[in-house]
Amino acid sequence: MPALPDDRLDELLTKAASRLAGKSLFRPENFSLVGVAPVDAPQGGASRLRKAQSKAENHSHLTLRAPRPTREKGEDTAGPSWFGIPKTDPNDPHMKRDLQLLHMRGTAIDPKRHYKKESLQATVPRYAHFGRIIEGPTEYYSARLTRRERNQSLVDELLSAEKASGKFKSKYEDIQLRKASGKKAFYKRLVNKRRRNHY
Repeated sequence: MPALPDDRLDELLTKAASRLAGKSLFRPENFSLVGVAPVDAPQGGASRLRKAQSKAENHSHLTLRAPRPTREKGEDTAGPSWFGIPKTDPNDPHMKRDLQLLHMRGTAIDPKRHYKKESLQATVPRYAHFGRIIEGPTEYYSARLTRRERNQSLVDELLSAEKASGKFKSKYEDIQLRKASGKKAFYKRLVNKRRRNHY
């Protein structure tokens, strides 16, 4: 494309600025088209247009959806079908202890009973509630806990049951005996046996 001289360029720019401002300085007398670029007709254009119009007519009765009502910023509960169980407080020390005890139930409560292995860290459920089981009148009387055996928490019940059974104490003594084998206590027991057999 040939470069325009500066004075011609200035003239064109002033004409364009005046046309944009609404005050036309130059109005040509005769308009003549230099040429028309051929335009390809869209293939299937009429049928596509009819299909689009029919779709628009079919969907003309549709309306926008009403926005979903937002939940009020109140207490976070499990909902009415779960009787409004409140959200668990992860900082409650009693709940932490009871959840840890439930997590260790295979070793702490009853080692003869086996439970499914869980992850090493006890996770706090989002909604949980601790309550007291009240036995019905149809249950056999020996299956019920007496008032003395019933305690405030699961941990207290476990500790009172341990005092009665002595299971943890005997387990602790077994471990201590195994650890003492081959050491000073083992040697003392051996010497005592020799003395008893000698006299």
